[in-house]
Amino acid sequence: MSGGYAATSGPLLLGYLFNWGLFGVLSVQVYLYYLAFPGDRRVTRWLVAGIYTLELTQTVLLTRDAFNTFAIHFGEESYFDKIQLIPLSVPIFSGLVSCAVQMHYGYLLRMLSGSRLLGVTVAILAIVQCSAALVQGIQAFITNDISELPSTAFSSETVWLSGSATCDLLIASAMTFILLKKDTRLPATHALITKLIRVIVETGSLTAISATIQMVLFISLPSKTYFCCVGIALAKLYSNSLLAVLNSRIHIEDRQSGSSAQVVAGSSIAFYVQDTNSRPTALPYSSAFQKTENNVASYVVNVNARRRKEVWDVADGMVSMPMDDAKSESSTATKDLDSVLTKA
Repeated sequence: MSGGYAATSGPLLLGYLFNWGLFGVLSVQVYLYYLAFPGDRRVTRWLVAGIYTLELTQTVLLTRDAFNTFAIHFGEESYFDKIQLIPLSVPIFSGLVSCAVQMHYGYLLRMLSGSRLLGVTVAILAIVQCSAALVQGIQAFITNDISELPSTAFSSETVWLSGSATCDLLIASAMTFILLKKDTRLPATHALITKLIRVIVETGSLTAISATIQMVLFISLPSKTYFCCVGIALAKLYSNSLLAVLNSRIHIEDRQSGSSAQVVAGSSIAFYVQDTNSRPTALPYSSAFQKTENNVASYVVNVNARRRKEVWDVADGMVSMPMDDAKSESSTATKDLDSVLTKA
């Protein structure tokens, strides 16, 4: 094997590993979503199911390609240039997943801001980048070799990735601006709005940066497979970002009980572990510490579903924000959100 073997096979192998790892994370997020939010709008639940189906199919196709490359044709350096089913699993599936996620955010922006222009702009960018991704996938199938992609699919790849990055940045910046305007500066809402802004900015920046890195590698190193490392995992970044925002609604209440563990009304998940002196910090969410009669600590994850306290209820149930009862009725911003978004 030549010295360039690792440079050719390494990016592909890393891309497969990242894809499998992110698929595991996505599976956990989807499980928690359906367990915690069975009352979400049907459209949102279908969206999550559709995206997960695409991701599962993509993972199966990529596993097939990885097995062919690293098992059946192991040691054949020329085989790393074979396109196999990558045009279907990477540009086409990535374009579909990213378009679905971006259209979802576009709808939320339309409902939050009341601006049809903003929602339409996001939708147009999402459709353009998805169309370019579909064209790139068709061109890649015709080419049949990775090394020939820069000469045959340069324009479509550039439009796809640049359009996707632009759309992500627009969504993150617009959502941040809108939420800041809705902030009442009350302690309860301010903390949760800050958390939501952080999640949206982080996930939007992550997908935008990833798409930009893939485009830069594709343009600057066209003869290498480096861009495949990011491209193979790109769809999983979009789907995980969406689920991270949806699951950010999980609200935990800390309570002390001297008798038995209680789970308040709402969708709940309970974990029972041995009592310790310190509270766990590895859980992906805050947990309520309650002691039972047999000295077993009950960590109760409570998704609070009390309608009178949830004055934020985004159209698909994206966010639930409990506020002080005394101030919830007087908050114009939160009442506007509640009245506008729960009608969808």
